[in-house]
Amino acid sequence: MPRLSLCASIILCLHFAVADSLADEPSPGSELSSQLRKISTVASVVNTPINSKPKQIIIHLLNWHFVSRDDFATDLSDSSDSKLSEAEIEKQYYEFLDDVEAVQKEQKQILRYLIKNYEVRSVYLEGLTAKNLNAFNSFVKTLREFEVPEGNGAIDLFLKEQYRRDLMQLGVPAQLMITNELNSVIPLENSAAFKSAKPIGENGKIKVNQEAEEKREDEMLKILRKGQGISVIVLGGGHDLTDNLERMKLDSVQYIRVATNRYKKVTEN
Repeated sequence: MPRLSLCASIILCLHFAVADSLADEPSPGSELSSQLRKISTVASVVNTPINSKPKQIIIHLLNWHFVSRDDFATDLSDSSDSKLSEAEIEKQYYEFLDDVEAVQKEQKQILRYLIKNYEVRSVYLEGLTAKNLNAFNSFVKTLREFEVPEGNGAIDLFLKEQYRRDLMQLGVPAQLMITNELNSVIPLENSAAFKSAKPIGENGKIKVNQEAEEKREDEMLKILRKGQGISVIVLGGGHDLTDNLERMKLDSVQYIRVATNRYKKVTEN
């Protein structure tokens, strides 16, 4: 009997030791978050709580969208109490472009880290659908083949600036496709949900349909669930998929929101 008791005690101790070691073992999501925080361009990393080892990790790079000058001017006029001059609009638009470009440079550093260390080869992009994917890829091909002029004449400067804006419009995933660092950019949007959620203008004002936006985000997650391992998305920081994950009971998905330094600075001003 004493021997049996001793064996039982040893087995029990081993059981608790293994359980403790498993409990102390960091999950892939928390380990990845720790590594992301070490990147110099990262301002914050926020994880959704998860009780088990994740079956999928979604990394959300909070994006600061490029918009055209016309759309920017309309939005600026709507939010201003007084009429702005063309010179003031132009000044603020160039400042906006500088912010977009700075955020994208920081995102590029994060993506290059993920490409090198986690073999990320594709990225999901907001605004991209199955319907506009061919046009997107054609645009990428055009920019890849474009020879940026080296001169400083008026036409050369115009072409350089247009090329710069085209790159910003396509976003960092496309830029890394152009340099052959990413294999592909994947649509994050369901075409119908994306169309339904487009802001509706009323009396010159923009109105967001929150119900349609929630549906749109649900559809994003349905698309993402088709992937495996680490899925990286470039999506506006105004979107937060945490509540969608809870509502859809996707408790095996680790969701990580990553803000860059410039993004944090722009959104806090």
